[in-house]
Amino acid sequence: MLSDVDRGSLAAALRGSYAALIEVVSDDEPAGDWTAAALSSTGFYLSLSTATSFSLQLAALISDELVARAVLSVEQRSVVELCLQEAVANAIVHGNLGIPSTAKDHPEGYRVFSQLLNERLADPLLRRRRTDVFTRWSGRTLDISVADQGAGFDTSLIPTEIDTTSRSGRGFVFMRALAGRVAVTDGGRCVSLRFAL
Repeated sequence: MLSDVDRGSLAAALRGSYAALIEVVSDDEPAGDWTAAALSSTGFYLSLSTATSFSLQLAALISDELVARAVLSVEQRSVVELCLQEAVANAIVHGNLGIPSTAKDHPEGYRVFSQLLNERLADPLLRRRRTDVFTRWSGRTLDISVADQGAGFDTSLIPTEIDTTSRSGRGFVFMRALAGRVAVTDGGRCVSLRFAL
């Protein structure tokens, strides 16, 4: 078990002898304990609360670990991190916190969006929802899946082209342009990314 959840302790745990790290959240905030499973040479799994996922720069932390394990080259890292950042942000903001993209589509949209973000992060039930990241690799591919506990969404509404007049909806277009494959499953609650190595 690890305590004092922060970016440094999570990074150290990933570099240690663990392949699965699951944040244990109790009724007493803040969270701070972990349970872990043995090291795997072909992947790792993280299960974090929304609050922890939001605060730790999760995409950068995972990308750093993939470089440290020699899965990614330094040159490949930025593409993976960009796609992963989008997937994690969507899981947290739109999935677990239930903030619609349309919150930004009017003149005071970013103020409203920020207010909703702060309100929802203060809700103990929403803070405890899980963000799960499954990372696995073989000799030629890296697969990363990001899952949330939100309500999901109609996947037929995912844009295929960037709408230059919209303040949202660009993330999936970017992910599709940069990743070898993007799949959305579980009613919009899971995004899977594949990258060639």
